[in-house]
Amino acid sequence: MLAKTHPGLHALRHLRPASWSSTSNIIRSSHQQTRTLLQASFDYKHIRDNAQRLLENAHSRNVRDAQPHRVGELYNEFRQLTSQVNEYRSSLNNISKELGALARGGKKHSQQKQHQHQHQHQQQEKTQGNVDASGLDESGRAAVMADLHGRASIVKASIQGLELQLGSIEARLRYEAAKIPNLSHPDTPLGDESHARTVHINGNLHNTPTVPLDETNSALSDVEFKDHYDLALSLGIVDMEAGARVAGSRFHYWRGAGALLELALVQYAMTRAVAAGFVPHITPDVARSSVVDACGFRPRSGAEDALLDSQINGDSAAAVHGSGEASQIYRVMSVAEESHKEAAADPLCLVATAEIPLVAMRQQQILDRQSLPISMAGLSHCFRAEAGARGRDTRGIYRLHQFTKVELVTLALPENSQAELTRLVDFQKSLYADLGLTFRLLQMPTYELGASAYQKFDIEAWMPGRRAWGEISSASNCTDYQARRLGIRVRAESAKDGSGSPVFVHTLNATAVAVPRIVVAMLESFQRPDGSVAVPHVLRPWMMGMDMLVPERC
Repeated sequence: MLAKTHPGLHALRHLRPASWSSTSNIIRSSHQQTRTLLQASFDYKHIRDNAQRLLENAHSRNVRDAQPHRVGELYNEFRQLTSQVNEYRSSLNNISKELGALARGGKKHSQQKQHQHQHQHQQQEKTQGNVDASGLDESGRAAVMADLHGRASIVKASIQGLELQLGSIEARLRYEAAKIPNLSHPDTPLGDESHARTVHINGNLHNTPTVPLDETNSALSDVEFKDHYDLALSLGIVDMEAGARVAGSRFHYWRGAGALLELALVQYAMTRAVAAGFVPHITPDVARSSVVDACGFRPRSGAEDALLDSQINGDSAAAVHGSGEASQIYRVMSVAEESHKEAAADPLCLVATAEIPLVAMRQQQILDRQSLPISMAGLSHCFRAEAGARGRDTRGIYRLHQFTKVELVTLALPENSQAELTRLVDFQKSLYADLGLTFRLLQMPTYELGASAYQKFDIEAWMPGRRAWGEISSASNCTDYQARRLGIRVRAESAKDGSGSPVFVHTLNATAVAVPRIVVAMLESFQRPDGSVAVPHVLRPWMMGMDMLVPERC
């Protein structure tokens, strides 16, 4: 009965199934992929030819371990060794042909072709040092063949040695190239979070006439707003103590109306997303470490990165002097795997966002141009270690190790990705405006882009109990950063490049609803002097008739 009252659900019922099934038809493989590590497709020539620009870009994003010039050096060395290997293989091929001719000797070499055969071998002797086997008797032919076999063995050994060097250099190439972050949009502000640029403000900050653009204005209202955690405890909608006893600090239980709030927010976000053309998904909560890495998240600690660096580059000092920077990713393994002495090559990780499994759904695929953009809305639990978090951000449910989130992901043609980013941000703004939140849109500076983002916008809601803005969502265009690492391509238009060869798609992501942060903003923004909290109108269809949260009813 409640579902029929909501216009978004009406759109969901009448959305044609073909618009969903078309995306599933893109998956062409009928077999499960083998459990192998992903191999990124880096443009080493581009890195070599633009090394200084890439280095300056990395430094502007506060990335200090990227070495694009080293990638260029390794690429040149790789090409030289590859050329040597090809020369040896050509020589081995010539020896093989000579052996074949000798094996067919005797009667198979007719007298009328002997003169021609002699001439060919004389020419080969001059240019390649080959043996003239014309007219040899059986014993002579055997001696020449033995000599050729010996030369072939030497050439094969040389090839094997060079291929070992090539394998080592290729591993170092991939490792060093993976450290290079994405380029930054020219309009991106330089510096840390304090340099974020305010693009848009929505709402009235509870009828306060002046909207602050920074943290210096603390006199926002004559009303003393309560902190979200005090409100949640008085309403009885969250239990952090039980969460700590069962799972550890910063885990929680939703209870009563709190559980309904989470479900209502998920339904609201999914209904609006489907109406906007996003296909709903419920994703795995785990992903392989290589997939997490390919999406721009660090599945290893700084010390582990340093150890890997020492193994690949042979620098033992790096393993000793690793930064030890904490990763925000949880790794998962079975009890049986824990008993093994060696760690799994590609262990599972708990996902930090549904962005990871949604983007990775299309790994190693070539998509049809007509299928793009692919727009997905994914529901998942999100797990973040939140190492280093301190102070009031750890109070209550503002910063948790586990929470529920609806994430939007788009795969787009490169020429359309910026327009898709605008579409995602506009969707977010409408979502939060209809919830009644006061929020501001920020263009994030270079230090806040992470490894994958080309351009990133954050949305912060005003949280009057905290007397501060608090991040509730972000939206990013990752261009081809993730697609190169996951092998997601689309066929190019022949009319444009004359070949129709595949190019890498652009991937984008945006938060629809990160449940705890929205609840914090709602509780603090819609509280009443008597301790009750108003439920936004757009959520009421899923709140079982509740329009107010009051202690005796929650």
